[in-house]
Amino acid sequence: MYEAIIFDFDGTIIDTEINLFNTLNKHIINKNNEPISLDEYKSSIGSVSKELDNKILNALGSELALEEMFKDHYEGTKSLPMKPVVKDLIEYGHKNHLKMGIATSSYKEHIMPNVLRLELDEYIDVVKGREDVAFVKPNPELYIQAAHDLQVKPNKCLAIEDTTNGAQAAIDAGMDVIVITHEITEDLNFDDLKILNKDIEAKEIIDLYL
Repeated sequence: MYEAIIFDFDGTIIDTEINLFNTLNKHIINKNNEPISLDEYKSSIGSVSKELDNKILNALGSELALEEMFKDHYEGTKSLPMKPVVKDLIEYGHKNHLKMGIATSSYKEHIMPNVLRLELDEYIDVVKGREDVAFVKPNPELYIQAAHDLQVKPNKCLAIEDTTNGAQAAIDAGMDVIVITHEITEDLNFDDLKILNKDIEAKEIIDLYL
């Protein structure tokens, strides 16, 4: 029996990834540079890549242009709904007194406006972000810290993820993982990861595992 559910944020709670990919390339194309390929973007999804970050910075031309791109992206996320499977799991967790947290490779300041917009602060007990750890996913530190702050052993936590990097992080933290993919991650290869299940509805998750 699980005592807690820990959610990734970007791509899991709301589907921000396609918005970021499209916004990024819109700004790069406006600078008359070649867009980032989807395969290259996928290679670091759920984590960070200095090589890709440097390529993006060079394509945009300046830190100011990078900042403007992210402002455009964050503005575009303000109308994104919570994914139905996550909404149902959060409602179930709240009604059944499960502790709940968020473990994200993003900076907390970047996700908190949407956390507050969606009123998740009423249900989520702990938020761990990039500024809280030395290493982000696929390193397990974010999940380990989230479980620690929830005061729940990792093997009593169920992680909900959307990427291979995120799933690996949760597994290495000692957690079971269910993966809910989206347009960007649906064809990633999860075969080598010992995940509990993939792309199932909230009712099935609740009936089988909670």
